[in-house]
Amino acid sequence: MATKQSHLEEDLSCPICGSIFEKPVVLFCRHRFCKRCLESLWNGVGSCECPLCCQPSSMGELVVNATLEKTCEGFLKERAKNDPMACREHGERLSLFCLEDLEPTCGKCKSLGNHKGHRLYSLDEASQDCKEELKNALKPLREKLKLYQKAKLTCEQTTEHIKNQADQTERQIRAEFETLHQFLRDEEASRLSTLNQEKIQKSQIMKDKIEDLENDITSITNTIRSIEQEMRSQDVPFLKNYKETIKRTWRIPQDPDMVTGSLLDVAKYLGSLKFKVWEKMKDIITYTPVILDPNTAANCFLLSEDLTTIQCCSQTYDLPDNPERFDVGAEVLASEGFSVGRHSWDIEVKNNTYWVIGVASTSINRKGKHVLTPAEGFWTIRLRNGEYKACTAPWSPLTMNKELHVVRVVLDMDRSKLAFYDPRERTPLFAFTDIITPRAFPYFCSACKEHPLKVLPAKLSVSVD
Repeated sequence: MATKQSHLEEDLSCPICGSIFEKPVVLFCRHRFCKRCLESLWNGVGSCECPLCCQPSSMGELVVNATLEKTCEGFLKERAKNDPMACREHGERLSLFCLEDLEPTCGKCKSLGNHKGHRLYSLDEASQDCKEELKNALKPLREKLKLYQKAKLTCEQTTEHIKNQADQTERQIRAEFETLHQFLRDEEASRLSTLNQEKIQKSQIMKDKIEDLENDITSITNTIRSIEQEMRSQDVPFLKNYKETIKRTWRIPQDPDMVTGSLLDVAKYLGSLKFKVWEKMKDIITYTPVILDPNTAANCFLLSEDLTTIQCCSQTYDLPDNPERFDVGAEVLASEGFSVGRHSWDIEVKNNTYWVIGVASTSINRKGKHVLTPAEGFWTIRLRNGEYKACTAPWSPLTMNKELHVVRVVLDMDRSKLAFYDPRERTPLFAFTDIITPRAFPYFCSACKEHPLKVLPAKLSVSVD
């Protein structure tokens, strides 16, 4: 079918322009041409002759062959419907490209149809230019693709990290509750043991008391029985023994005394039982006013299981690059920020040679390097190269009497104030009075790989109003 169509197209093509006949004419030599093509050709030369066989001809022969014209029109319509390489409007082969409409066109579109007057040029040249344009247009898309692939990889790493976090957190929760359960079991066993010892002790006292009472009952019973037997004797023997018999009745024992405190001290075991156990539980419980947020920690940090200690390491850990995490500096925030009230926490910095502590605004950028100044949302002090300084602009040296072991941070959001103290001294090391942020998070930075920073637990007390 394709070969037939190809032969038909060849039969209906003008030898001059190569396109399907437009207003076809047939010369006496039986050769066929487009009327316009012959007119254009003969107008440029002196004589009229067939371009193929050179037989003489004349303008009078240029009569449109209606039958051939209808055949050409039918062929073009059929090709317009079925051939993807043909013009939909004219059925001609697509050979040009329209710059205005950005689509291929045929030769007729240049002078007729929707593309008349548009800028057109060859398909080969257009294809090269368009491919080059698409090549340049693909560059930002490829960059976006890399970003999306990186984001997908981060999400996959985050998913795996979530699983690891959940497993580790579950283990720690179970371990913490097992400690509490074991404390309660031990406390229960201790109280039950004490109860049982008191039960045995007081039961033994009552047993001994019962034995004494039984002995007294036996003695009195024997006395009564003996006297009654004497009373049944004949008169002479009875009276002879009467003196001794009557004396035995004079020895009347005292009333039996009951043992005081013989019952179990139930109130001691049940009175405010839960409160007393809870009060005693403070010996195994610690409270830390600030908890580190592992989701913000740089990948060079190793955090303790209770999230109170950070250690800067030489190695880096494979952690997802989530938006909350610091990615350049060795930094970490607390899990909870403060917007109102007064808050205090102590940080052990002993032997650590490079640290920065204080608070940071909730709006700080976690990515890239930071300038640790109040203008950038940081209110901190630091130790570096043996020098203690407040991170102001410019930085202010701190007057120190002795090396710091512990730093107390006191944040008063109601007064927009942040003060640093040595707990051994009464005067502050430094104070900021311009904490302007809707929420301030405790901030920590440490580049010392030998000694950690540690948030110290607060003292616990149980009181009753």
